[in-house]
Amino acid sequence: MTDTAKFADSPLDPRARAVADELHARSRRQIARGALPMLGKMIRTRVRDGSWDPTETDDGKRWLADKLVALDPSKAALCYLLCRSLGARRVVEAGTSFGVSTIYLASAIRDNLAASGGSGEVIGTEHEPAKVAAARQNLDSAGLGEFVDIREGDLRETLLALDEPVDFMLIDIWIPMALPALEVVADRLRPGALVVCDNVVSGRREYRDYLRYVRDPHGLFQSVTVPGQGGLEISMRR
Repeated sequence: MTDTAKFADSPLDPRARAVADELHARSRRQIARGALPMLGKMIRTRVRDGSWDPTETDDGKRWLADKLVALDPSKAALCYLLCRSLGARRVVEAGTSFGVSTIYLASAIRDNLAASGGSGEVIGTEHEPAKVAAARQNLDSAGLGEFVDIREGDLRETLLALDEPVDFMLIDIWIPMALPALEVVADRLRPGALVVCDNVVSGRREYRDYLRYVRDPHGLFQSVTVPGQGGLEISMRR
């Protein structure tokens, strides 16, 4: 099944779609070229550490330093639709990378503001300075830079200053940072806010602490797993 067959049409305007499509294509090429080396790293990590996540090693982190590893287009489109349905004005993205999924989130913010006025933004987070610069350039090329604030550095520090309630959060980041990212933002999520976390099925072992947190029947969230393509966990703030 092709990407375009997964949903009726891209929700993006032509300018933003052109940038996003090029970045998605580049991400696919990077993954195709790096598939065999990464598989080898995954097997070695599995044998040594019992984990399939090679990004837990220094070699894995270096390998990912210039990789897009973009959110699948259908998942990104779903995030756009969820943000539009929520009327989201304040969105947090844990793991901006090159800004591919950010294009969808910022498009939703822009379209929500066009429909009802007011102000809003996507607050992105990224640890790698080169990726921050690339993401800002990509967002400007897509005509969406004014709707995004990318905070460079450790998100456990950069996300402490959230002045307004958050409507939506996307977590697509180095797995060990997924739960810390949510814990930093949890108290700022409004009731009914949604949190989407990628790859929780393919990485269920590595995400076990995160999943235990969002699935706690006495906790802050109600949560459901959407299978397919690595899986998504969609959690609603009670």
